[in-house]
Amino acid sequence: MNKFPDEFRHIYTLSPEWLQKFVDEIDFRLVGEKIYFPDELASGTGYFTEISPDVSVLVIDSVVNTSVRFTRLPSDEDFWIIYYDLSDSYSKHIINNVNHKIGYKSKLNFAIVDDNISSTYVSTVGERAFTIRLFIRKSYLKTFFNHNEFETDFKDVFDDKKKKMFFYGRIDSRSKIILHNLKQEHIDSANYGLLLKAAAYNLLGYLIERLNTSMPTSSNHLEKDIEAVLLSQEQLLSNLLIPFPGIEFLANIANMSATKYRNLYNVIFGTSPSLFFKNEKLLLAKELLESGDFKLISDVAFELGYHKTAYFSTIYKEYFGVLPHTVLKSSHQEI
Repeated sequence: MNKFPDEFRHIYTLSPEWLQKFVDEIDFRLVGEKIYFPDELASGTGYFTEISPDVSVLVIDSVVNTSVRFTRLPSDEDFWIIYYDLSDSYSKHIINNVNHKIGYKSKLNFAIVDDNISSTYVSTVGERAFTIRLFIRKSYLKTFFNHNEFETDFKDVFDDKKKKMFFYGRIDSRSKIILHNLKQEHIDSANYGLLLKAAAYNLLGYLIERLNTSMPTSSNHLEKDIEAVLLSQEQLLSNLLIPFPGIEFLANIANMSATKYRNLYNVIFGTSPSLFFKNEKLLLAKELLESGDFKLISDVAFELGYHKTAYFSTIYKEYFGVLPHTVLKSSHQEI
């Protein structure tokens, strides 16, 4: 008989007090800042640490063995929860009875949710779930903006009456590199806490940049327009082996003008379509280099549609800081 409930209700807080309910009721075990799950529920580990009195970070890296709906209830604190989800399969995030598929393979893997509304999270059984959540006090966020600017620009994004108290999109490319690197680390390693704090500070910095450039106008767009852009994004992600198709092509898929498409795309994804495509192609290049299936850099370059290996090597180094042959050599040595 399954000893875990179908649904587990809990709260989050900026301090670690929220974890005690998990310890008392579903046998979580805490060792310092590390979180160990009961084997029947999940194989893996979590990590929660306070970066400052205003910012905390939670990492969950596990393979779920028993399906449980984790429903977060509103707490007395006033903060945002920033979700970054690189789970291998889809996870479900439910707000206002609407299912949002998130994860590495999903159209959406980034979310901002106000702690004042509840949400439910469900991971896929048997698949690796990897998610990072930043908890950021709203009053702290306001210090990065002019007061009037914050109250005006973000009023519509988190307006109770408009039910726009959450935002979904894609992780920006710079944050994705940080998350990919952290995903390769073992939570039990001695320096994991330092790596996590460094990653959290970088993620926070990129988030503030994104809020400054694109988030304020997101609530002014119709849901059907956002869905149309997401549909075009699927087309983009499924064709990484060919050259960038162009703004006009993508705008036609979304049935809108190129200017409108470009602006809305930047709101949702925090970057331009061409730069996003370039960065996703380079992330795929890294996976191919590490796979051990290719012996030559030129093979990887041609696979991805680059006709000049030297150009591919140059942009790869600009993005990752190392030449591709270093990664290729390392992967063959491991084999």
